[in-house]
Amino acid sequence: MTFIQDLLKPGGGIALIPFIRGTIATLLVLVILMGIADIARIHMVVLASLSIGLLMSISWFEKAWNDVQSSRGESSSSSAAATTAGKEPEKTD
Repeated sequence: MTFIQDLLKPGGGIALIPFIRGTIATLLVLVILMGIADIARIHMVVLASLSIGLLMSISWFEKAWNDVQSSRGESSSSSAAATTAGKEPEKTD
């Protein structure tokens, strides 16, 4: 039950990225195989391009998420250092 609770927390959906990436990759493989088998070839080309776009957007989102998380980690550590030095921590929001 804790996995579902983690997913429902704000920002918890990031845990689903590997599952989403695997699902889209499976879709891409099936679409390519159906295109090779000459089943609705133009539709498979469109679906393959959409799948590739989805994979690229998921990768972009994950990179942006990791950049934000690392910058928050750096700003919180610099805030802690400023607090211990007796200075007012900078506002980042």
